[in-house]
Amino acid sequence: MDVKILERGENEVQFMLSGVKLRFANALRRAMIAEVPKLAIDEVKIHENTSLLYDEQLAMRLALIPLKTDLGDYGADDRISLTLKAISPGRGGYTTVYSKELISSDPKVEAAFENIPIVKLISAEREVGGMKSIARQKIALEAIAKLGRGKEHAKWQPVTACSYKDMPDEEHKDALLFTVESDGALPEDTIIEEAARIMRKKCESVLNGLNERSKS
Repeated sequence: MDVKILERGENEVQFMLSGVKLRFANALRRAMIAEVPKLAIDEVKIHENTSLLYDEQLAMRLALIPLKTDLGDYGADDRISLTLKAISPGRGGYTTVYSKELISSDPKVEAAFENIPIVKLISAEREVGGMKSIARQKIALEAIAKLGRGKEHAKWQPVTACSYKDMPDEEHKDALLFTVESDGALPEDTIIEEAARIMRKKCESVLNGLNERSKS
């Protein structure tokens, strides 16, 4: 097997993989999408919400905000608290609440990007869809993040794009061009390396199981 890095972006890497079967490439891709763990908001305790969003809509938006994750520091039982309090301006107008306003109980855990909009809070009373909104809108909540995997829910997928295609040329026959784009929670190299480790561990488990059966 041969790996050659072709291009790097801020959260993206392209590499050429040759000397492997398609089934190996597909297993690596699936491991990156579904098996590599990361932190994501899994529970939201809403203390106050007078915005135009339902509680469920607000919770869904929070769950999809990528959180920077160091895989070596967290386990399945760890829980990270993130609080958010915001209110619209005192006079007419509105304010947009962004991901950077989440306050984490762990200084190492924060939104991967500061400018992800969460909700707009309006100051003046307004009629929306035949219903009057509340003036001086506000939100107050606590979000709980935990480690999970993409096979459980899409919010735990560490990649926004993960694909490969055939790239045969004169030098590398049957070469595959991989494109991996991180959502910002994990560096793309970490995603690829962790996926490879998970595959190796699963193969070793199968071999150990076969060896145990052959001895019995």
